[in-house]
Amino acid sequence: MRFMKFNPNKEGLGDRGPEAHTPELEQSYRMSRYAWQPGMVDDDGNALKLRISKSSLNAHGWCPYQYKANYIYRLSQEENEDMVRGTNVHNIVEYFWDAVKEVKDDAIELLEVGKPREARRLLKGVIPNPPMPYLLGEEEVIDTWFEWQWNRFKITHGYNWAAVGNEVSAHATFDVEVDDMIVPVHLRGFIDTIFPDGEGGFVLMELKTGKWNQKKAKSMREEMQFYRLMLEEGNFMKYLPVTHWAWEFPRGWANGGLKAEWELEDTSTRKTSYAPRTVMNKIKKLIKAHITDSFEPAPKTWRGPDGETKTSCQMCSFMEICPAWASDENEEEQI
Repeated sequence: MRFMKFNPNKEGLGDRGPEAHTPELEQSYRMSRYAWQPGMVDDDGNALKLRISKSSLNAHGWCPYQYKANYIYRLSQEENEDMVRGTNVHNIVEYFWDAVKEVKDDAIELLEVGKPREARRLLKGVIPNPPMPYLLGEEEVIDTWFEWQWNRFKITHGYNWAAVGNEVSAHATFDVEVDDMIVPVHLRGFIDTIFPDGEGGFVLMELKTGKWNQKKAKSMREEMQFYRLMLEEGNFMKYLPVTHWAWEFPRGWANGGLKAEWELEDTSTRKTSYAPRTVMNKIKKLIKAHITDSFEPAPKTWRGPDGETKTSCQMCSFMEICPAWASDENEEEQI
C-alpha cells in the first residue's frame, strides 16, 4: 500500500550527506560502518570504525537479530503507517522552524500591541498545506503540536522561543574499551530541535508521534543522553552546554497511550543522572555483539490495551529469515 508523503523542505535528511562540523569528523564518518567487524580495513588498509546512531542502538536493544538484518545485512523494513505519519509530521516541524524566522518579529509586535489572534494567525500561516489531504491523521497531530508552540510563544513573548538548531547534523568519535580491547566508534545522528535556555545553555527537544506513558520517560532520557554525548564528544561548542532536554508526544493518546504530552527536564537532576552510564553500557553491549558476532533473536511479549497478547515479532519485517521463526536453519541462504 502506498501512502501520501509531503515534504515542503528543499531536501530530505537522507539527501544531506555527512554535514559534519569539522573535516576530522567528516573523515571519521567516512571511515565508519554499521557492518563492522574487528580488524576491518578499507581498500587502502586503513582501520574502519563501528558506526552507531540512536536508531541503530535502539534497534539492537529491541532485538539483536532485527539489528543484524537491518544494519549488517542492510535489508529494508516494510514501510508502515506509523513511519509515514512520523515522517510527514517531522517534515512540517522542520519546515516551520526554518520559515517562522521570517514572521517571528512581526508576531512579537502584534502580541505586544494586544493582537494575539493576529499573531497566532501569522505564525500558523507558516505551516504549508499538502497537495492532497493527509490520510493518517497528521493534521490533528500538527495542530496539537502548534498549539504547544503558540502557548510557549505567549508565555515567552517570543523571546528565546524559536529553535536555534533545526534537524542538527551531529557527529562524534571516541574509543571504547570492551573486554580489554580498544574499539573506535563513530556516533552519528540528527537532533530534532535545539532551543536556548535563556541563560547561555541549550535545550534538546525530541518529537515523537507514537503513544505516551510514564515508562517512556526512561527511554527518552537515554535517547537525549545519546544526543548530548554526540555534542560533547564531538566538541560541538555551538550547542553546549546542554542544561535541559525535552520531548513532545502530540499523538501520545494513540495505541493505548495516556494522553498528548510534552515534558522538560533539567539534566543535572538526580533522575537524569543514570542516563550517561546506561547509554555507555548499551554502546559497550553493541560493540561486544560485533566482536563475538552474536545477534540472537530476542522476542518480547506484552498485553495490549484490549488485553490481547502482542509480540515484538508482529512488528518485524524479518520474520521469514529470523532463526526464531524460519524453518530453514541456514539464514544466509534465505537472504
